[in-house]
Amino acid sequence: MTESIDNPQDPRVARARYQAALATAIVAGLGCAVVAAALVWSTSHLLESGEHLSVSEEIAGLRTEYLHATDADARAAIAEQIRRRDLVLRRDYFGWLHFTRVGGFLMAVAVVVCLVAARLAVTMRRRLPHPPRAEDRGPPDVTAPVARWTVVGIAAALVGVGVFVYAMTGEGFRAEPPEESEGTGVAVGPPPTYEEIVKHWPRFRGPDGNGHCRYDNVPRTWDGKAGTNVAWKVEVPLPAPNSPIVWGDRVFLTGASRQAREVYCFDAATGEILWAGPVGTPAGSMTEPPEILEDTGYAASTAATDGRFVAAVFANADVGCFSLDGKEVWSRNLGRFKNMYGYASSLLIHGDTLIVQADQGAPDQGQSSLMALDLRTGRTAWETRRPVGSSWATPVIARTETRLELVTCSLPLVMGHNPDDGTEYWRVDLLAGDIAPSPVWHGNLAFAVNTGARLAAIPLGGSGTLTDDDFAWTGEDGLPDIVSPMTDGTIVLLSTTDGFLSAYAVADGKLLWQHELETAVFASPSLVSGTVYLLDGKGVMHLVTTDGGFKEVGQSPLGEGTRASPAFADGHIYLRGSKHLYCIGKTRPKPASGNEEGNP
Repeated sequence: MTESIDNPQDPRVARARYQAALATAIVAGLGCAVVAAALVWSTSHLLESGEHLSVSEEIAGLRTEYLHATDADARAAIAEQIRRRDLVLRRDYFGWLHFTRVGGFLMAVAVVVCLVAARLAVTMRRRLPHPPRAEDRGPPDVTAPVARWTVVGIAAALVGVGVFVYAMTGEGFRAEPPEESEGTGVAVGPPPTYEEIVKHWPRFRGPDGNGHCRYDNVPRTWDGKAGTNVAWKVEVPLPAPNSPIVWGDRVFLTGASRQAREVYCFDAATGEILWAGPVGTPAGSMTEPPEILEDTGYAASTAATDGRFVAAVFANADVGCFSLDGKEVWSRNLGRFKNMYGYASSLLIHGDTLIVQADQGAPDQGQSSLMALDLRTGRTAWETRRPVGSSWATPVIARTETRLELVTCSLPLVMGHNPDDGTEYWRVDLLAGDIAPSPVWHGNLAFAVNTGARLAAIPLGGSGTLTDDDFAWTGEDGLPDIVSPMTDGTIVLLSTTDGFLSAYAVADGKLLWQHELETAVFASPSLVSGTVYLLDGKGVMHLVTTDGGFKEVGQSPLGEGTRASPAFADGHIYLRGSKHLYCIGKTRPKPASGNEEGNP
């Protein structure tokens, strides 16, 4: 019989295939061991470098030194140390997080290759012919090493391609290119007036995005665990850290998991879930959800409503819009979204449009935009490209004496736009790092801040590129990394995630006082009749007065941890805990049936 590499009965070919499969299994197995060791090391480093997300002992010590320092220069030097160390910790943490994700993907590929190759080797070994006698052997066999290295090369190439695809996308494969919604369109009345909007809590941090409650009869004491002054408590079906919003007799929340995304409507009087609206899978939606931090979840963004519609967005950039009776009006995907957390900015409604701050990537990549979607159809009303990087801050619409300004915070720019068409009014280079705190405003000043940068009082009404000379003032102490600032027109209050409070004078930017709360804070502060409501991570509401300095005047425990900011209504507060939604205040009768559309 003539020997040929094409002859499957050739003993040398069978042996070569067996040896190639065995070599591939061994190489893949060694790769698994190496990657596993790297992942163990990376995970331990990740846990260590993640200390800044809770409490860094080093930074806590520096802050203690800062509070006790009396020399201005010494305080400034310590503050600079704190800023630099915090920025290093954050960059270190997210760098190692990305390394761990890529390593996990590589580990999975290596395990599959090892198992498949080992299975083939075992099967082939059973079929190997007995070794030929010496006198029957032909010339030296060159097929085995060729086959071995061919298979190993193919396996390595597949692994490399897989890692490359993961590194490029970072979020799994997508179903189809995103398309604009084919929303059914609904016949509704005109948008509510500003005077009507301010009666409700229609978006993150209230009607103006400043965290101001216009009612003075909301509760000051309660105990969620004991049920004291709790009108009702209801479990939320799916988890999320986003905040409740309120319109009349309805409260809205969203929740999500890897498989599901839902919008919930609760009866404000009883806590009954009136409807749960699942958001489908619009064209372009990911077939696999993005990898996100557990603390962020798949629904970090707070929904928005105007009494006609309620809209929500999720980490995979799916947006859904519902009528107030729970019918889906439209849904669409915003396209591939690249950042560490998935989409996380909250929404706001202006007139007949839904404003979406879709910032991602790096400033020089040209991937960011500001969008307005038609509330009736989901189609793009306008879109403005922006030379900025990723942001998780939520825009606000400032109402100056002459015009409305849509103020946004991104890396590295704070920008002012016309909310009617997206036209840029002004920009200023101010921010650095991961941008999470949202801007606030009062009168003709906007306030923007982020750790690793500065707090700046920016005059509204400007145009073009602003500079430091245009700022009313700047501050550099106690800069937050997540919590948004609060201003009452007299002070600007800042809080870091480890509860370090700083108050600046609005008039001249003077640092008035600082206080260590000694507890983690993730929710943004609110203002009720001159009292600051500050909810800590354990669910304890701290009531603070700021006239003349820090003074805590009360504490009220929720009974479970929380990251969500509160929502306020006439006589009531709505708080989202880790598992439940609470209505704080006196039990009230369910409104008559004539008020079913959520109007007060």
